[in-house]
Amino acid sequence: DLLKFYGRPDAPMLLKTRAVPSLAMWGVKFLGAANVSQFERATALNVRLALYSLKVMSDWRQSVNLSYDGAQNGTAKIYRDHAALNAGLAKAEKMRSLGVDFELLSPQALSKRQPALEPIQTSLAGAVYFPNDESGDAYKFVQEVLSVTERLGVRTRWNAAATELIIRKQKVSGVRLASGEFLSADRVVIAAGAHAPSLTNQAGVSLAVKPVKGYSLTFSAKNLAAEERMQFPIVDDDLHAAVTPLGDRLRVAGTAEFCGFDERLDERRIENLRKILRAVLPEQARRLEADELVQWSGFRPMHAYGAPWIGPTPVQGVFVNAGHGHLGWTLAAGSGEALAQTILNEKSEFDLSDYKV
Repeated sequence: DLLKFYGRPDAPMLLKTRAVPSLAMWGVKFLGAANVSQFERATALNVRLALYSLKVMSDWRQSVNLSYDGAQNGTAKIYRDHAALNAGLAKAEKMRSLGVDFELLSPQALSKRQPALEPIQTSLAGAVYFPNDESGDAYKFVQEVLSVTERLGVRTRWNAAATELIIRKQKVSGVRLASGEFLSADRVVIAAGAHAPSLTNQAGVSLAVKPVKGYSLTFSAKNLAAEERMQFPIVDDDLHAAVTPLGDRLRVAGTAEFCGFDERLDERRIENLRKILRAVLPEQARRLEADELVQWSGFRPMHAYGAPWIGPTPVQGVFVNAGHGHLGWTLAAGSGEALAQTILNEKSEFDLSDYKV
């Protein structure tokens, strides 16, 4: 798909020419892993961790009050032709064998559950609905977790970039910050997203992770009537994007841009998301666009092998939790819980032995 879209600025996936040299070695590893067996292995690993993450999230909600516009209403993937729908069904059947429930919905059945989609009902071939999926605002979630952990004694440092692991005799003794300050530590977790490789290399781990920029647009939905609002997230497989309700807001997120660490917002990519909004919610789009709130982009840490690296490194006391790609928040709770149990030498509920290359 990436090569198919090459040169199209409005494409859902975009490879910028200036980023090609930095992707050379990563690309070799990615192509080496681009086979059916590795894809199925990565899918199984991600699904197993995602299901565990759902359990951990449920446990956290029961133990503390987390307010992040969370919803447990499922999600649906929509398909605009029968060939795509059949391909989506085949994928869903494989996911079912891994423990993921789904339902096939006709366009009429989808519109009954999601009345906001009635205007595009005749252009759809059908949908695959995943009833156990959850959604929410990842930023609000992080703020909530930060608040809870600070009450438990966690200390947070801002604008303190870690640049060097201090290692003596294959054992970590601390971290040096960009300011030159030294922080003593006998355990360090590298969870630096797309920036993780520069630190993992120091611990003897060649992490095949590159940044892939994704975009989102957030709109106010306060002026929409109840029947016009989304009831649960919709993933448009053809457009490689998702439309998600977040309380009184609506977020459109998607696209993948290989551009290194270029943080600039490309207006063509932003417009692409507006087109997706119009394609999914044509009757609400004009009013939503009039109340556009936030344009955002961020870097997905894409691992060449399709699944994250979670666990210890060859250096005693250094652990990695990185490479989750577009599934960052989906896998976050389970990744953190399982790694914490490993670090504390507790009896683990989840086996992390396969989550390393």
